[in-house]
Amino acid sequence: MNAIERLASAGEIEDVVEVVRSTARRLIGSDGIAVILREGDACHYVEEDAVGPLWKGRNFPLSSCISGWAMLHRQTVVIADIRRDERIPQDLYRETFVRSLVMAPVRSEDPIGAIGAYWGQVYEPTSDEVETLETLTRATATAMENVRLVKALSRALEEAEFARDELRHRVKNAYTATEALARLTLPPEHARALSARIAALARAHDLLDRKLAHQDQITLGELVEAELEPYKVDAPGRFTVVGPVVTLAGPQALALGLALNELATNALKYGALSVPTGRLEVSWRRDAQHLVLEWSEADGPMVRGAALESFGSRLLRRLVEGQLGGSLRRHMESSGVTCVIEFAAPLMIGSDRVDT
Repeated sequence: MNAIERLASAGEIEDVVEVVRSTARRLIGSDGIAVILREGDACHYVEEDAVGPLWKGRNFPLSSCISGWAMLHRQTVVIADIRRDERIPQDLYRETFVRSLVMAPVRSEDPIGAIGAYWGQVYEPTSDEVETLETLTRATATAMENVRLVKALSRALEEAEFARDELRHRVKNAYTATEALARLTLPPEHARALSARIAALARAHDLLDRKLAHQDQITLGELVEAELEPYKVDAPGRFTVVGPVVTLAGPQALALGLALNELATNALKYGALSVPTGRLEVSWRRDAQHLVLEWSEADGPMVRGAALESFGSRLLRRLVEGQLGGSLRRHMESSGVTCVIEFAAPLMIGSDRVDT
């Protein structure tokens, strides 16, 4: 059990090999053990623990050694007297102490190695000794697969982090380039207004990025304010944001932030934010174990029904229902669009009222 526990916690293939080297001989009661890894069509003897030297560091073709036979045939080999078995390359064994052995493949379906146990006299290994070796090979196979998976996941995470950093850099460059183009192509008075909106959008993006990347949580008030800030330039008194303090974990904040961004974009294209007279109220409350957020637009243009079924709206539903595990209700009033998002959320503490 101690050996299996150590194998389960191994972080590198070398750690797995070391556990086998330091425990197998004692567990089996043999005079020596060898750990062999398959490398293409060759057997590589990577480690050993024995009363005399074996073949550590050497490579042999799969077809010319008993470890290769065990891997190719996917079965354990028990040989009481190596001098009476034609599968044994006598020249290789003549220089060692070995007279009997058990060789078990690591991973039965598609072997990636083998573990050999050796005795210095003619000996018929017991069923318990054979079973112990086979149990150890199964645990070794699992440990090696775990190491492989952890490394694959680590590489995937590194690649994802690199892609995120690259995307962050590209987004910042896009904001900078857009602001510069505005100054070059628009009259000064219009360029200043557009630049202010772009700068607000960049600040909101940077705030959310820093909050979620380093704290992995953000209050709902901060999230709503960050998403709405770019639209509040030159629009005093048009926005009302009100609700108690709710701290959201990273995954919830990301999903809800995308949902709010989609609502704001739709409002800018079709709704209250598309005209100077439009108003917006975002409020939230606790209802039992759920958080209920209401997005209400007023004094905007008449909204076409098709706008509610756009691609962005389908994305909105997937965010709320899929990632937040909540519900989404939308309807059009004569004064504008109302959207209610409800999902499970932590307890609320204090108040976070902001009227703008």
